[in-house]
Amino acid sequence: MPMFHCRIHSWEGFELNLTDMIETVFTGDTLAQSIPGYVTRPSQVQFARAVGSAMDSGGIYLFEAGTGIGKSLAYIIPAILSGRKIFVSTATITLQDQLANKDAPAVLSALNSDAKVSVLKGRNNYLCLRKWRSGSPSFGMESDFENWIESTKDGDISSYAEEIPSAVWRHFRSDHMDCTGSSCHFRGACHFFSARSQARKSDILILNHHLLVSGLMADEVLPGADVLVIDEGHRLEDAASECLGLSISEGMLLPIFDGIAFSEIDMEKKAALLEQSRLLSAAIADLTDGIKETSVWDPVENLETLEDVQATAKQLTADSGKFEELLPVSQTASAVAFSAGRFMELSREECCCFVEIGKKHSILKAVPLDIGPDLMDTVYSRFDTTILTSATLTIADEFDFFRNRLGAWDARVKSFGSPFDYSSQAILSIPESLPPHDSHEDLALAVWQWGRRLAEVLEGRTLILFTSYRNLKLVKRIAEKELPSNIKLFTQGDMSRSSILRDFRECSRAIILGTSSFWEGVDLPGSMLQAVIIDRLPFASPGHPLIRARMDMIEKHGGSSFGQYSLPLAAVRLKQGVGRLIRSLDDMGVVMIMDRRIVSKGYGKVFLRSIPPFRVVPEDQIMDFVMEHCSSSGVSSVRGRTGRTE
Repeated sequence: MPMFHCRIHSWEGFELNLTDMIETVFTGDTLAQSIPGYVTRPSQVQFARAVGSAMDSGGIYLFEAGTGIGKSLAYIIPAILSGRKIFVSTATITLQDQLANKDAPAVLSALNSDAKVSVLKGRNNYLCLRKWRSGSPSFGMESDFENWIESTKDGDISSYAEEIPSAVWRHFRSDHMDCTGSSCHFRGACHFFSARSQARKSDILILNHHLLVSGLMADEVLPGADVLVIDEGHRLEDAASECLGLSISEGMLLPIFDGIAFSEIDMEKKAALLEQSRLLSAAIADLTDGIKETSVWDPVENLETLEDVQATAKQLTADSGKFEELLPVSQTASAVAFSAGRFMELSREECCCFVEIGKKHSILKAVPLDIGPDLMDTVYSRFDTTILTSATLTIADEFDFFRNRLGAWDARVKSFGSPFDYSSQAILSIPESLPPHDSHEDLALAVWQWGRRLAEVLEGRTLILFTSYRNLKLVKRIAEKELPSNIKLFTQGDMSRSSILRDFRECSRAIILGTSSFWEGVDLPGSMLQAVIIDRLPFASPGHPLIRARMDMIEKHGGSSFGQYSLPLAAVRLKQGVGRLIRSLDDMGVVMIMDRRIVSKGYGKVFLRSIPPFRVVPEDQIMDFVMEHCSSSGVSSVRGRTGRTE
């Protein structure tokens, strides 16, 4: 088989351009022979050809790839065939790991390619050998963690089998604020800098949105590349907003207290530095004093306190910097001083400043209202071709929302349909006998009654998605009293998301109650999940300062904040939520939306045109469909035939 790692190849005497090669690979037997269960799908071939054409033509593109297309292969194969230097950016570490450990190796093997593929994650994912060797507290860590540290080749925490609490991992992770850089005795063995070195040598670099934006802002962090593919593109605005924004919290000082407390400097000087750190912590606490819920914060009104934070942090920077051992402490204090200074310079026209109430610490944040221009200048302009892709880039078949939010105003756009037959694989029902959407207790009871009814017939296999923790807790309270003895209940907040999904996969005779992170990234194909219930249309709270500020900015410029922001944002969320159900060609199931506004309000059509074309049925037909296609007897017949379409 010929090598594929070049742009134009001779194939059995014929000169093929990139799009021709792509079609030959996808429609021939190359992939079927190398990837178990691979089946050619027309929409995947069309998507891959479009990617190849974009790589040749240059420019910015928005490509919506329906669930089940197998979009990973559809951009990895053109990337390898093109011979160009390419970045692939994802929103989640899960997708990064899938691309690096499964999809890319399979394609490299199938194409007999020598292209170099590497992964670069945010530095907090890597072990810091200096911290581990410097006598940091062991926290009773088991010997298998120590064995992992001694044996790991890349120091990536995701390669460790067990979950480590973030409060423990922060003591051992690499962090830019306390990195001693070239003066570190472990620089030659540093896992993060080793990963960065590998990234420079790679042909395809897999990274995440946060690192993409922050790395390009810092210039020297990332190597150059010709093409950028942004998967999970609907998540780019949130990631970029966080990278381009600012934050200050008492939590930033934890490495300072630890660094001083565990140092070997003179006890008197240690006590003095700890007192300075306490004063800095108190000054930061004053910034958010008395604020009990997330709310707007005005830098002008708090200028004196910001100056106090900056001055105290600068003094701590200077005093701790006198000790080589405390260089990381000095660097962290310097970062706090810098952030305080930046807060004083912010324009309220361009940023929203607010306090976010956390479990342990309140966080003062500043987030840009419009990151589109920054994405164009900082990200897209660095590449010949930028391709943003996701299963959720259109609202009612239009790309306008993401074009505007992501600064891709002149992007060329195209949708590629899903191979799933939604109208026969699933039904959608919006019960008529529902209480008003703002009657929380009554709605919680209705949601649970349907959840229990479906779970009893399906032997679990039910996911109930909530728009707020309040509603989730109401249903949980009812469920704990009425849960059938043969059904388990997994509730977000009681366990980590990964633990819930792991246990659900092992025993799907269960109901998941989830909010926030369960609306996307949950992949339970085949018979594992057969009912998804949505408690309300997922409108973002207009009371959140950032949402309110972005809505106000749209109104100020003569637009409709509801039509241009609130509604499309909710439609994207709903599209993600209902997308948890059908994940393979053999899946069957039920979607229920417990909110009559989707049919009673004019804007409901936007939601219905945005989600997959399920067959809509009245509530009295739900159980007939379930008993025929999804009941426990029907479930057993499809076990083992997941028909995955990765």
